[in-house]
Amino acid sequence: MATKGALNGYGDSSHIEQVAVDLDTVAEKIDMEAKGYAELEIQKETHEVLDDPDARKYERRYLRKLDMIILPTVSGLYFFEYLDRGNVANAKLLGLDEGHDTAGGGVGPGRTTLSANQWEVVIMIFYVGIILLQIPGCIGYRIFSPSKWIAFGVCFWCVVCMLQDVTTNYAGLLVCRIFLGAFEGLFGTGIVYYLSLWYRRDEMCLRVFWFLGPTAVAGAFGGLISFGIGHVKGSTPQWKWLFLVEGLPGFLLGAFCLYWLPDRPMKNSRFRGKDQEIAVARYRSEAIDRTGPIQRKHVLWALSDWRLYLQALVYMPTACLLSSISGFLPTIVSDLGYKSSTSANLMTVPPYACAFALMFMASYSSDRFRERGIHITCFATGSAICYVIIANLSDDSLKAKYALVCLATSCVYASFPAGHAWAANNFGNETKRAIGMGLYTALGNFGSIGGSFFYPTTDGPIYRKGHYLSFGMSLAAAIVALSNHFILRAVNKHRDKRYGKPVEGLAIDVTEDADNLPMFRFIT
Repeated sequence: MATKGALNGYGDSSHIEQVAVDLDTVAEKIDMEAKGYAELEIQKETHEVLDDPDARKYERRYLRKLDMIILPTVSGLYFFEYLDRGNVANAKLLGLDEGHDTAGGGVGPGRTTLSANQWEVVIMIFYVGIILLQIPGCIGYRIFSPSKWIAFGVCFWCVVCMLQDVTTNYAGLLVCRIFLGAFEGLFGTGIVYYLSLWYRRDEMCLRVFWFLGPTAVAGAFGGLISFGIGHVKGSTPQWKWLFLVEGLPGFLLGAFCLYWLPDRPMKNSRFRGKDQEIAVARYRSEAIDRTGPIQRKHVLWALSDWRLYLQALVYMPTACLLSSISGFLPTIVSDLGYKSSTSANLMTVPPYACAFALMFMASYSSDRFRERGIHITCFATGSAICYVIIANLSDDSLKAKYALVCLATSCVYASFPAGHAWAANNFGNETKRAIGMGLYTALGNFGSIGGSFFYPTTDGPIYRKGHYLSFGMSLAAAIVALSNHFILRAVNKHRDKRYGKPVEGLAIDVTEDADNLPMFRFIT
C-alpha cells in the first residue's frame, strides 16, 4: 500500500486515504521517465518504509518529535524577530522620538521631537534592509547548514537591536534600523524554505502558522512588556530597557540553534533508526530532488516564472497592511480614547490575541482542504469591509472602531500563513524554491515600505485616509488571490487533459525540470 496525503498537524490520520500501487505493474504501463516520475528502485525503497503496517504509528511518533524540535524553536525565533521589528512603535510611546536633551533622552535633536515624516522613515528604512538581503538570505539556506545560517542571522540582529540603546541621534537610529532589517532578512524569509524540507505540501500551512503566528503574539506581548517597562522609574530612559529586554533572550536562543536544530532529512537530521528512515521516506514521498550545485537554468526559471510575480502581488498588499499595523497600531489605539502610553500599549494586546486565534483556525482549514486562494480571498474581503466601516464611522464611535480594529487585524494576519505556504508549495525544487521565496518576499516587502506611510500623526485622530488605503490594499489582495486560484486550477486541468492525471502514490523527480514536469500539480 502507498500512503496518499499526510498526517495533519497533530497526528490525526482520519483523513488519510489509502491507494494500492503495484509499482512494477505501473512501470510496465507507463513511461515513468518520460512522465517525470522518480526511479523505480527509489519508489520501492520509499514505499517499503511508508507502507509498513505500523507506518502510521511510526510517522505520528516521528512528526511529534519533529514538531517539538522545530516548531517551538522557529516560533520563538520569529517571536523575537517580530518583537524587535515592532518594538520601535512601543519605544516611541516611551520617549524614543523625543529630543536627546529632554527627560525622555530620545534621538531627536536637542529638545525637538522627530517629525511625522522622520518617524515614517524610521519605520520604512527597516524594510529597505530586509529587501536587500532576502534573496541572499534564502540562498544561504540552500548553500550552508540551515542551523548555522539561522544562528548567524538571529544573533547578529539581536546585537543590532541592543545597539539601538547607544544611539544618540536620528542618523544613528536609521543605521541600526537598516542593519536590523538586513540581518532579519537573512533569517526570516528562508524559514519557510527550511520547513518545506521537512513537511509535505499539505502540512505546510499549519507549520507556517507556528512560524508566523508569533507575529501576533509578539504584538500582544510587546504591548504588555512596554506596559511593564513604562512603570520602571530611574535615570535610564525607559525605551532603552525595552530594546535590551527584547534583544538579549533572542541572542541566547539563536546561539542554542547551533546545537538543536536539524539541517536536512538527508544530512545532519539529528534522527536515528526508524525515525531517520521515516524522515528520508517522507522527503522522497511526493518529489525527489537530488540536491547538487545550483544550476543556472533553475535560477533563470525562477526569475522568469510569471507565477512567482502573481504570487508576489498577493503578498504585497498583505505586507503593506502588516507593516501599517506593526508600525502604527499603538498610535491608532491611543487616539481611540486610551491616551496614556501605558494604557495604549496594553490595549494593543486584544487585537493581536484575536489575530493569533484566527490565524490558527485559518491555517488548519487551509491544510485540511489543501487550498490557499479562497481562504486568502475570504479574509482579505473581511478586512476590507472592516476598514471601510472604520473610515466612515462617526468620530465618537470609539468602542465600535476599536472592535473593528481587532477584527481587521485578525483578518489581515489570518491570510499571512496561507500566502507563504502557497508560494513555497508551488516552486518545484529546492533551488527554484530558495530563489523564488527570496524574490517573492523581497517584492512583497515593497508593500511594507508603502504601509510605513499609511498613518502619519498629522492625520490623527481619525486617520480616514489610512483606513481607505488599507481598504484598497485588502480589496487588491482578495482580487489577486482569487485570480491566482482560478489560473492555477486552469493550469492543472490543462496538464491533466494533455498528460493525464498523476498516478496516486508515485513521487516525481524534480531535480532537473522542477515544476515544469508534466506530472507536477500546483496547489490552488
